[in-house]
Amino acid sequence: MTRPPINIVWLKRDLRLQDHKPLATALQQDCPTILLHIFDTELCARPDTSLRHLRFKYHSILDMNSKLQKYAMEVHICEGKTTSIFTTLLQQFNIQSVYSHQESGAKLTWEVDKAVSQLLNQHNIPWIESQRDGILRGIQNRKGWDEQWYIQMSARPATVSLQPQEKVEFNNPFPLSEQLKEKLISYPDQMQPAGETKALAYLKSFCTIRAGNYMKHISKPEFSRKSCSRLSPFLAWGNLSIRQVCQHIKSHPRYKSKKRTFDSMLTRCKWHCHFIQKFEVECSYETHCVNPGYETLIKNHSQEFITAWKLGQTGYPLVDACMRCVIKTGWINFRMRAMLVSFLCHHLDQDWRAGSQHLAQ
Repeated sequence: MTRPPINIVWLKRDLRLQDHKPLATALQQDCPTILLHIFDTELCARPDTSLRHLRFKYHSILDMNSKLQKYAMEVHICEGKTTSIFTTLLQQFNIQSVYSHQESGAKLTWEVDKAVSQLLNQHNIPWIESQRDGILRGIQNRKGWDEQWYIQMSARPATVSLQPQEKVEFNNPFPLSEQLKEKLISYPDQMQPAGETKALAYLKSFCTIRAGNYMKHISKPEFSRKSCSRLSPFLAWGNLSIRQVCQHIKSHPRYKSKKRTFDSMLTRCKWHCHFIQKFEVECSYETHCVNPGYETLIKNHSQEFITAWKLGQTGYPLVDACMRCVIKTGWINFRMRAMLVSFLCHHLDQDWRAGSQHLAQ
């Protein structure tokens, strides 16, 4: 039996249908496209991953599928080891190409990518990766990076032309386990809602209404909850691209009257990419101090202090309030987040690595 030819769009931190070059390119080809997202069991087991991350991804995909339904398309969710899933797909289908965005993540994500690349190379299947936001892979330093960032942000967004396509029978060999699916379905009311639809709504409400007090309230723990953009989770999981945000702000009718405020937000969009780019170039940041001299410091490890800090029970009201808030709602402004880390390292004299994964969760 002849296996049907297909393309695969491998979705990672790009859970959207707009400004999506891999999806746009795949849909221009002659054969049907399968959209795939993998809950990799090794990545999900990492100590910097939590159920709230998985829920956000799952509900982002549900939002995508609600829009894809009329085109007889959907994002298929697999759970398992990524290489095992691709091995099985290679047996089921005649895969022409795999498309995805590049990902700048923890070391294990890079190891997974290398293993998939090796597997696809063995079968002579091209894997076409597109640049994510303003991040450049493979550069040795950031000389000229600023200019490239502005060029990328000014470029026309990738247009995704959704059309009904030939239905591909996809008998999911690695479906979500019922145990995990049951946990993912519920979504706490206190958490910021997920998905591209909500992301666009938050962006529009920020520019139209909430940005009025952005500069005044940006550092205030309580008021910043409404006056800040609140786009961070949408950017982290790719419900929006940085380019979409920048171009929406620059073209907004209020831009001229709120130029200082909007330019400040645009600066922070650039910072977002700047620090991911730093990590892309010097990925040892994941496990080692940025300044290697600090590796020689002897820290007074205290599990009692670390536990109290994680639970928001240090006895310092602002510190505890911020920690309890981020645990309950998933969000605090960046200055309070910096304060939590400073308190752990300076006041409690603990190694930053003792708390980084907790905040990552």
